[in-house]
Amino acid sequence: MAPDRRCTEMLFFVIIIASSSAAAAGDIVEDTCGECSRSNPNVNYTLCVSSLSGYPGSRGANLHGLALISAMPLRSGLATIASEARVLRDRAPPGSPARSCLESCMEVFRDAAYNLGNAVTAIESWRYGDAKTAMSATTDAPVTCEDEFKGQGMATPPAIMAKTKPLFQQGVISLAIISLL
Repeated sequence: MAPDRRCTEMLFFVIIIASSSAAAAGDIVEDTCGECSRSNPNVNYTLCVSSLSGYPGSRGANLHGLALISAMPLRSGLATIASEARVLRDRAPPGSPARSCLESCMEVFRDAAYNLGNAVTAIESWRYGDAKTAMSATTDAPVTCEDEFKGQGMATPPAIMAKTKPLFQQGVISLAIISLL
């Protein structure tokens, strides 16, 4: 066999191996979201894929990296909903049940942000049990806020309600990924 042909065949073999490895790495998001949605009926596969794929490096990440990436939408979601609760609280009359509920929600979301930070730190330290506990507390925040209003016989304000469901779903995705570790 001529040296040029051997080099060409070797190069072809290397390209095939590299492209199949890249394809396998590119499927980590879909594979992980598929596994999460099969193991947890609350995980929305489409939302999982779209939320993880939106972050640079997600397609080349390992499961540990995806767990960290999955926490990113929660951080911004918690900040957004806490800000909305603050605006609504400031509009509510002092001493009113609505204001009290909104203040409770703000506290719940502050605690959730703290728990999210603990979850991320635990993931970074490979302490997945601790990460799961902290992420569970983070994920419960939207439900706890809604329960504040229900406890007062009030409907959750639409501006809050519109953000609690997506936030809860992102938390469920992150929790499901952590559970795979």
